[in-house]
Amino acid sequence: MIKSLKRIFVGMTLLTVVAGPLAGGAGASAAVSKPSASVQQLVDIGFIKGDGNGASAGYWAKSATKAQAAAIFLRLTGLEKEALAYSGDASYEDADKAGKKLAPAINYLRAHPHLGWLASDGRFEPQRPIDAAEYASVLLKALGYEAGVDYAAQDVQSYASAKGLTALGKKGALNNATLAEAAAQAMKAPLKSGSGTLGQSWNAQTNGFKADTLIQTQYGALQGGLNEEAGSLHWLGVPYAKAPVGDLRWKSPEAPANWEGVKQATEYAPGCLQLSGGKAAGSEDCLNLNIWRPADNGSKLPVLVFVHGGGNMTGSSKEFPGDVLAANTNSVIISIEYRLGAMGFLHHPALLTGDKIQDSGNFGLLDILQSLKWVKENIAAFGGDASNVTLSGQSAGGRDVMAALISPLGKGLFERAYVLSGGMTTASTAEGDAKSAGALVKIAIADGHGKDEAAAKAWLSGQTSEQLAAYMRSIPADKLVAEFGSTAIRMAPFPHLFRDGTVIPANGFEAIAAGSYTKVPMILGSTATEFSAFAFGDPAFSPSINDGSLLKDEKKAAQYAAAVKYGSELYGGFNVERAAEQLAKVSGQPPVYAYRFAWGEKDGVISADLKKLLGATHGSDMAFVTGQNVGIAAYFPQGYFSEQNAPGRSELVSAIHEYVQNFLYTGNPGSVNDVAWTPWQAEADADRILRLDATNEHADIAMSSEYWKKEDVLARMERELAGDPDTLALLKENVLAGRFFW
Repeated sequence: MIKSLKRIFVGMTLLTVVAGPLAGGAGASAAVSKPSASVQQLVDIGFIKGDGNGASAGYWAKSATKAQAAAIFLRLTGLEKEALAYSGDASYEDADKAGKKLAPAINYLRAHPHLGWLASDGRFEPQRPIDAAEYASVLLKALGYEAGVDYAAQDVQSYASAKGLTALGKKGALNNATLAEAAAQAMKAPLKSGSGTLGQSWNAQTNGFKADTLIQTQYGALQGGLNEEAGSLHWLGVPYAKAPVGDLRWKSPEAPANWEGVKQATEYAPGCLQLSGGKAAGSEDCLNLNIWRPADNGSKLPVLVFVHGGGNMTGSSKEFPGDVLAANTNSVIISIEYRLGAMGFLHHPALLTGDKIQDSGNFGLLDILQSLKWVKENIAAFGGDASNVTLSGQSAGGRDVMAALISPLGKGLFERAYVLSGGMTTASTAEGDAKSAGALVKIAIADGHGKDEAAAKAWLSGQTSEQLAAYMRSIPADKLVAEFGSTAIRMAPFPHLFRDGTVIPANGFEAIAAGSYTKVPMILGSTATEFSAFAFGDPAFSPSINDGSLLKDEKKAAQYAAAVKYGSELYGGFNVERAAEQLAKVSGQPPVYAYRFAWGEKDGVISADLKKLLGATHGSDMAFVTGQNVGIAAYFPQGYFSEQNAPGRSELVSAIHEYVQNFLYTGNPGSVNDVAWTPWQAEADADRILRLDATNEHADIAMSSEYWKKEDVLARMERELAGDPDTLALLKENVLAGRFFW
């Protein structure tokens, strides 16, 4: 056992748990003649050194201090080395009372408030005796458990005992013997991530991340780059799976092949094949990801894996540059490419092999899950914490995240979820078969296998399954992409996320009510005018927008405003309220946090015309999450981001980043600028959604009781448009018809 513990702690910079001033500041409690065998083993290997004169009976009886608990926390969480080396400006006014050796580590806690040690009065009180409840929360945090997420704060001691920390069952101040005994128990306790015990995790611990752009993964070496302005390192175009081409088209992704030498990773790789401007763009060889992290030596950083939007037919990982977000949240940020359209979501009887995963048709979702497997296996080399991964996505990417929640294959691959304008949608395999069959007929005609639909169907039906599968894999990918077209948030033209019964349950999102899904802390978000971008591109309005007449035509402008109003309430409610209320009902579901992004809705912040046309549209929150000019901001540089709105915009970005950082580290977005983001509540008129907005000068953030329910929105639409039957019919029969939230 002693040899095992030596392996656990080898290479660690051993803090003297009680040294010099830490030994005598607190009083003594009842004498303890001899420590337990497990504690004695920690003493024998030098993990505990006592008061400088050895771990005597008198030492064990002395009261333990807050500084001692902090030292153990930093060691157990793998942050000890970088904490001891901290030389930043943040400091507690009484940190020096912890002693010369520990003062930098105490100030490190001040500089990292998400670690949970920030005192409101600026003092740390390093010599204050620590009690059992406080220390229980410290050790639970080291094991991955968070107050308010995994247990109620008042139940901390009973929860700790249930996890094996039985030494902390009594109330009151602790002595050194109990402090050490509980630490020894924590080393044997299971990690929340399920990846073994805390002690076992130390066996695999390296000496931590070194700020270098040359990284060794298990597949080969990568040469990344430095963004000096952002203060971040990056590795772009990193393969997480083999190219899904040839025989691997419409197959589950396979781990990438090893490579020789050093792979350059300083430029984005091509995105996945899609239709752009009416032409095929991107590559079928596209299963790559991009990694950003702060340009420092920090290790065991939380990881966010982002899935881009685009209807699962278009889009790219380039839409989520992570350098600013990584630096501002002290995290590892990853964006991924995954198969899209016909290459990523295709179900056809000829492709069935008997392997239920291969036969699912959900290849794009399988790509996302494969990227998470790659992260679990490789992210430690980049200073990331493989046991703290947040899966995030926007729009269709958010819907993919929701699908990963209910997929049995997603279990254990992520610990939190952050969904921007996602929602819950699936399709039947029969719908997939019908779509692929129809597309195949048209392609067969184009290839000369029949002059008309009847002849092409006859030719196709005359092929064996093997022949037909081979033919399908021989079709140039750009033909498939062109045939599948685009959807504009209508599911019927492109059924995907198939309820195949293996990758996605046969009962789809009904799995949530049954409690059969991955239960993790969640953020669910939408925007205040979620539908405006889709109304903007709808045939009912786009000609008038293109010729500039829409806002001049009073009737057309009123119809557009109605489409934006009711469509946004329906779409926004679908993205947040419907998912939140289902999740919150499930026993054992950790807290769910909801937001509504509303920047651009206030008068005088963006141009008056853009406010009418777009406002806080779908995807407008992306620029604020990334801290960069992406999405809608890049499309309308004039009148959207301006010098006038820069102060309030900057303050809102900072607040969002602080909320995100708290969530990535703890599963709780916490409080920013005295605004606590509280979990979703079912009670009527409860403050359950955080509204994120800003004036030109300042952020405007507050909890809101806003609640959009489909039945209420439709009833109000019927009532308020009763005197305008033309507009009501236009919305019901045209603009909103066929949308997946309708």
